Amino acid sequence: MLYSFRPVYILCFLLLLLQKISGQSNFALTGSAYAGSLGIYLNPASSISSKDSIDITLPSLQFVNYTNFVNFGFAPLLSKNPNLTIEHSKGDYDRDLITNLKISLIGVKYKISPKTAIGFGMNLRSFINIQTSHYNFTDSSTDIFSFLEQNTGSLPFKANARSSNWLEYVGNISHNLIDKRRYILNVGANLSINKGLLGLAGSLDNLQYRKYKFLGTDVFEATNADFVYGYSANAMLWDNTLKPTQNVKNIIRAGKTGASIDLGAELLLKNSSESDWFYEGLDYNYTWKLGFSILDLGFAKYEYFSESAKSSGMRPNMTPDVLLDKFTGVIENIADFNDTLSTVVSNFENLKGNFNIYHPSKFILNVDKRISNYLYINTSVAVPFSIVNRSTNYVLNDAAFLSVTPRMETRRFGLYIPFSYNTKTQFHLGVGLRAGPLLFGVNNLNIFNNSQSLQNTSGYLSLLFKWKRKEKKINYNFLRSPKLVL
Repeated sequence: MLYSFRPVYILCFLLLLLQKISGQSNFALTGSAYAGSLGIYLNPASSISSKDSIDITLPSLQFVNYTNFVNFGFAPLLSKNPNLTIEHSKGDYDRDLITNLKISLIGVKYKISPKTAIGFGMNLRSFINIQTSHYNFTDSSTDIFSFLEQNTGSLPFKANARSSNWLEYVGNISHNLIDKRRYILNVGANLSINKGLLGLAGSLDNLQYRKYKFLGTDVFEATNADFVYGYSANAMLWDNTLKPTQNVKNIIRAGKTGASIDLGAELLLKNSSESDWFYEGLDYNYTWKLGFSILDLGFAKYEYFSESAKSSGMRPNMTPDVLLDKFTGVIENIADFNDTLSTVVSNFENLKGNFNIYHPSKFILNVDKRISNYLYINTSVAVPFSIVNRSTNYVLNDAAFLSVTPRMETRRFGLYIPFSYNTKTQFHLGVGLRAGPLLFGVNNLNIFNNSQSLQNTSGYLSLLFKWKRKEKKINYNFLRSPKLVL
């Protein structure tokens, strides 16, 4: 038996501190034959090449985190009196935040035959994106007027936000397509049914303002801004008079249904000594393993709440003072906000019907090299892409990454040392440990002696129970009685 635990004690701590998180990237387990029902989310074809017949994943957690909006530190984390620091990041550049939390409620994988495996999983997923065009923030940004003054060169300003939170039911199937002794080709797919729980989408486009003199005083006036903000209707169903369990049931029941698919293939290459007369058939010893997968082709669906809206243009004389007078102290709910907004923009209308938030799809290529019976090295590359037009749809973003992971593993023990590079946070060194049924790790060791970059930390924690049934080898009696075999 074996547990698979994804390192997230510290990440939970960060979550409680409202840090951003993002996680579908478990570098350590990529390519491992012991990932089981956890591995199907990295490559759906991996369930048939898993060394165990059955495994069950208990609730587990993983997250990856990136933001350059703030510098956050709690350092050193393991000291008696760690120092907490939070400050807005300074400089003139685009701001970005990518978070993804994944809680695996349960996962099961079962080999129904030596050539076919099936699996099932139920996961709670949360993804958050916030992006802005470049703006300048310095120590001299002490008030709104100084901020506007130093950002006249940043126009037109743009920003968008997306948050998709859904419950997914995942079915997996993998099959051995080709077995030629010297090479084995497995293919697999995951089909997910997604129940939208909470969807948020907003954008600010083409924000423009001008500066002029009035009675010898500098005056700023907003000349244009295009807004879109929508959120799902079931987000408003929470009723404090009901029990939490009943509220959760009501939100899930009211959720719209979306769908997504993952596709994968694994090619195992053997040398001559691994495919001789004693070859056992689909034993999955290999010299090289090449994996290809396309993940998260799909979306979660939501229904617009009635106060979702979009607007365009600005009415004349909309100065900061006028806007503060209109919006400060008189807004108690979103309906009040919409009533006030309609008095300052040129065009205003409510959004109706359903909307989709598309998952951050990615293509993953990984190459796994077996060095000895227990030593391997894996190289993995992930490239995000979108299946729809980003300018006309709500689409989540993710970062590209490259990881190189040496590992030593047996059925009951594993040590993983991922070296990773991504387009957001650059280079990181992590460590993962699997001991019995427990897997945990972090993808950035700076959390143990860090001052200002905990916002870019990720980790995983899982429990995975495994069983391996005994199967009679095809050539078991070859030495005793070759005639029985030949």
